[in-house]
Amino acid sequence: MPLSAIHEVPVEVLELTPRWLAGGLAASFARVQILVTYYDGDPVRWLQEIERGQMPGDESDVEFLRAIEQRMQKDATLLHDMRRIVGEFASRVGSVT
Repeated sequence: MPLSAIHEVPVEVLELTPRWLAGGLAASFARVQILVTYYDGDPVRWLQEIERGQMPGDESDVEFLRAIEQRMQKDATLLHDMRRIVGEFASRVGSVT
């Protein structure tokens, strides 16, 4: 079997735009979705990962997570509401491409 010729293809490498630069509401929704989906609604778990250095780039999420943690202590329905909103969004929009 003959070997194929190697073709060099130019590739443009783009840096990932951090989600918090997307704007206030969009960034908050992204953080809520991550909090509910990956951390089961527990901001302390996410904060611990950031503190251990396991989530590089997430340092800017600390202020948001601390604020959510305080709001959750004052409002027992906040986590339920966040889960409902994220779930409803996922069921209506899903993976629309």
